[in-house]
Amino acid sequence: MDKVRKFMEKHHMIGQGDFIAVGVSGGADSVCLLLLLCELKQEYDLELCAVHINHGIRREAFKDQEFVENLCRRRKVPWITFSEDVKGTAEKQSMSLEEAGRMIRYRCFRKVLDQHGGGKIAVAHHQNDQAETMIYRMSRGTGIQGLKGMEAVRGDVIRPLLCLKKEEILAYLKEKGQDWMEDASNEDNTFARNKIRNQVIPALTKVNARAVEHIVSLSEEIEEWSRYLEEQLSEAWKACVKQEGKGRLIDTGRFLEEPEPIRRLLAKQAIEQAAGRKKDIEKVHIQSFCDLAFRETGKSIDLPYGLIGRKTYGGLLVEEKQTRAEKAAEGQLVLTETDRYEKMEEKDFTKIIDYDKIDKDIQLRYRKPGDFFVFSKDGKSKSLSRFFIDQKIPREERDRIPLAADGSRIIWIIGHRLSEFYNVSEKTERYLRLEYN
Repeated sequence: MDKVRKFMEKHHMIGQGDFIAVGVSGGADSVCLLLLLCELKQEYDLELCAVHINHGIRREAFKDQEFVENLCRRRKVPWITFSEDVKGTAEKQSMSLEEAGRMIRYRCFRKVLDQHGGGKIAVAHHQNDQAETMIYRMSRGTGIQGLKGMEAVRGDVIRPLLCLKKEEILAYLKEKGQDWMEDASNEDNTFARNKIRNQVIPALTKVNARAVEHIVSLSEEIEEWSRYLEEQLSEAWKACVKQEGKGRLIDTGRFLEEPEPIRRLLAKQAIEQAAGRKKDIEKVHIQSFCDLAFRETGKSIDLPYGLIGRKTYGGLLVEEKQTRAEKAAEGQLVLTETDRYEKMEEKDFTKIIDYDKIDKDIQLRYRKPGDFFVFSKDGKSKSLSRFFIDQKIPREERDRIPLAADGSRIIWIIGHRLSEFYNVSEKTERYLRLEYN
């Protein structure tokens, strides 16, 4: 008890009068957690509520539910039971049973917090779980952030038992004369985590009896380094990255000034933010995106979730693949940079522009909503649709006219007219030749 109290105080897990939703499955770990919090209840004036989720998978599920409810009655702890179709959710959302179960559990916890108006969620992960998590992530492939394991406190989720080994939990329950429910599925080694728990960790403890403690100690050290890296990443992100619509654009020059580990973290975060999720973004995707920095402009790679990574004049861009309306027009736009004005015969399919006026990146595409065109030397502009109407360009031709575009600003209506905004002048220092084939 003292060990857990000191651990909770170290991580500032609870305060006076806290409401805590305690996940109680009926297994040894969660029963231990509930009993320990009951011991702290009076000292901290805690308001406890046990939350049990009947996953509807095992035949014994209702026995587990009955056990938890009886335990709560004896301990005078309010409880809420949820009955959920985990298997159906997993099939419907193409998830594993473990993933679906975890998602549903936390959804239920948060319902309880919402009904109460806030509070904390206590879950019963312990040191063996931490070791299992690290081994599992290493075997599947992960980076330094994945190796830091589960945090003692993450937002409103607390893990008071992360200071205890499984043997200590069982010893505590035996000392209290408290029984628990055994989950027969924990012996099924077709599940990866069970195989690690039942085969890998016992084998490691034969190599060193303190293997679990050492793995957890490494996890804590990695967490410290991870916090330092996150601070460095935050500074680099501010200097290197900006949002481009739903995508992210990384300044190549500043990107290459960063150490390689920070470059990989920048790439990872840019892809994750553009995707809106983290799962299935692997090391090979991150490294391929980083490698674009050393390739020529225009090169691209496919990324998960319908994303594309491209080397552009503006930097490294990760964005959604273009929709049909945004696809590159047929043909090829050849770009040639020069520091002097090349005399040339004026042609409908060759233009020279002021390169320094490019704001984002040059795309060859057809029109899309929001496009506009600068038509006068004093900077007046109008929507591209309005410009087409004023120029009496037939409606059926408008969607077939190729455009050189800088974001929503049209540089060149190919075969028709160049934007006045991009015209060269006596102030022009860099010139860009555009040739449409």
